[in-house]
Amino acid sequence: MFFSRRSVALRATTACLIGALGSTAYAGARGATGIVASIENAPIVANGDVTGAPTDYLITLDGSLDPQVAGRGLQAGSTIRLLFPPEFDLSDIDPAYPLNDVPFPFPPVPPLPDRPCVPGNLQCTTVILLKGWPQDPLFPPVLFTTLSVDVADNALVLTAVRDIDLNPGIKQIHLILNGVRNPAPGAYRLKVEAQTGPNGALETGEGLLKVRRSPAPSINPTAVFVKALSGQLDGGVACGPGTNPPNPDNPIFQTTSVGTPAPFAWTFLTWGANAEPLDDLKLVRVTRHFYKLVRTDSGLPWWRRVVGYVRLSTPPGARHMRIEQIDCDRFLPATPVIGATPGVGPQLVGRLDLQFTAGDQPGVYRAKLWLRNGNRVEMTVIAD
Repeated sequence: MFFSRRSVALRATTACLIGALGSTAYAGARGATGIVASIENAPIVANGDVTGAPTDYLITLDGSLDPQVAGRGLQAGSTIRLLFPPEFDLSDIDPAYPLNDVPFPFPPVPPLPDRPCVPGNLQCTTVILLKGWPQDPLFPPVLFTTLSVDVADNALVLTAVRDIDLNPGIKQIHLILNGVRNPAPGAYRLKVEAQTGPNGALETGEGLLKVRRSPAPSINPTAVFVKALSGQLDGGVACGPGTNPPNPDNPIFQTTSVGTPAPFAWTFLTWGANAEPLDDLKLVRVTRHFYKLVRTDSGLPWWRRVVGYVRLSTPPGARHMRIEQIDCDRFLPATPVIGATPGVGPQLVGRLDLQFTAGDQPGVYRAKLWLRNGNRVEMTVIAD
């Protein structure tokens, strides 16, 4: 078995996996146009879209997140401009979190500056370009782009330091704006102007920065535990520790053999409706097609215990697929990557670890996970 080398026990939560899913890890959003597919609360915080909280959103560009599908390139000297509505005043960035590029420095070498801009202690306002999966940016970011503010247009401007190629290219843009606070609840339109078309042609799109009155439940894939869970750190499988970016192992799109576990376990960060850590989740089979995510807290009434669901699809005729819950610690005292950033974190969070094993037929296996009144994510494993 995949986790037989250490004491990482697998729960006996096994199932056949059937359903119908899309091809990206993040669903599209209403109000998105052009090259913008969606804008959502960032996966590393519980409240990046809540009024009064630091602004932290993930922009997903149109196209597939499959790393085998080319993303967008950016030629040296070309720009991506993010034009914010006036309610997000970029001329008034909190000086405690100055505009900066990651790394500053990286890896973090003592003595750190007063306000470091490094994973685990992001005391800055910054923007990160992603390849389409968590915690693997174009790295080191400062070698790919520089970040500035155009006060006249209330825009953040990313300028390419060198050519960024298409493979896998730019697929997501993470706004970690710790020095900006979300305005009153509502929907605010963000414009993207990117010289990412053929030969640097201008492409545009828009999306909505939806600001909530309070947090919503969320489940979010993370790559920071991939190395530990796959035995890359010391040759033995373990639940931790997490690793800072870059994390090149992609848990969202994977390839395996028929009847074989996917090479990387799925780890999710989980929060409830009050930004509380969902640290007591158990995967429960309902039918061959459908699963529930159930809280095991005995103090909850039964109608509040089911907080989410999993639906999976398989190639026609596939059998013997299974999904097993990994018995890692389900509580994290600080969100990975953000860490203990003063004024922002640490944020307590729940952790859910799952291992998928492909069935007896080659093809595409996909999993959709979602929380009630919350978000949804998709994971893909291709068996050959």
